[in-house]
Amino acid sequence: MSNEKQDIPQFSLYGEATSNKDPGFVHIEDIATRSSENGWLIKPHRHGRMFQVLCIFDGRIEVRIDEQNHHLTGGWAITIPAGSVHGFRFSPDTDGVILTLADPILADQTQQKAHHYIEGLTRMASVIQIDPKNVLFNQLKQYLQLIKAEIKNHYSGQQVMLEWLVRMVLVTLQRQADYSRLSTDDNQSSNRLLDQFKQLMEAHYHEQWKVAQYAKAMNMSVSSLNRLCHETIGSATKNVLQDRLLIEAKRKLIYTREPLDQIAYALGFKDPAYFSRFFKKMAGGSPSLYRNDNNYETTNH
Repeated sequence: MSNEKQDIPQFSLYGEATSNKDPGFVHIEDIATRSSENGWLIKPHRHGRMFQVLCIFDGRIEVRIDEQNHHLTGGWAITIPAGSVHGFRFSPDTDGVILTLADPILADQTQQKAHHYIEGLTRMASVIQIDPKNVLFNQLKQYLQLIKAEIKNHYSGQQVMLEWLVRMVLVTLQRQADYSRLSTDDNQSSNRLLDQFKQLMEAHYHEQWKVAQYAKAMNMSVSSLNRLCHETIGSATKNVLQDRLLIEAKRKLIYTREPLDQIAYALGFKDPAYFSRFFKKMAGGSPSLYRNDNNYETTNH
């Protein structure tokens, strides 16, 4: 591996390079445990097979997840799917915890109802405001404290208990996300439709579904879907789909060494030349130039 360029590191837990050791299914720690040692700054990194939840109870945080930036104050929960590049800057003495979950505990579909309910939360990055006046806030803190105690005490049946507690945390976060949407937007139907569209997009963007295919899957007209995207996202459906495709193309160009034609085919382009034209139109330069300008090397784990 060349040392001329600094890698975007891939960690099992922040500050610990991925190894062959099993890090365990569940890990929890106070934000101050690691971030205070690093000047309250967590540099951009990613987790190959882990999902993280940051629960901020008080303080200020600057968050970067892939190409999105957030400046947050007060109570927030931030979900980070495996593979997403993320970094943080906390205000000193930020009060909160980081919950890290390995893939096996999320992939267990024996509890199908729970899996279906929290699937959207674990597949996509999200920023959820936590209302300290809502009962869900206290429930969330209680469940996180129980996870801490369970890991510390090593009682029999620990793994089973942790799996239940983790689901309680994730269901509570999904409830909080639902509550936040309902309390800030009177158009509940639009929120549900937008969630449905986003889930369909994550499942089919690499197949390059047409707008009409999404509309048909949602039992609505193309014009209604375009109106939904304009009202909730501020852009036409076609533009939203192209932006999602562009983000994935940039991820692959920066964080993998896949050849351009392989990236093109993986993203649903039948012709690599068409992929290059698409990328140049959207990003203002060729894929190879973008890769050279953002020349991070990655290791395979």
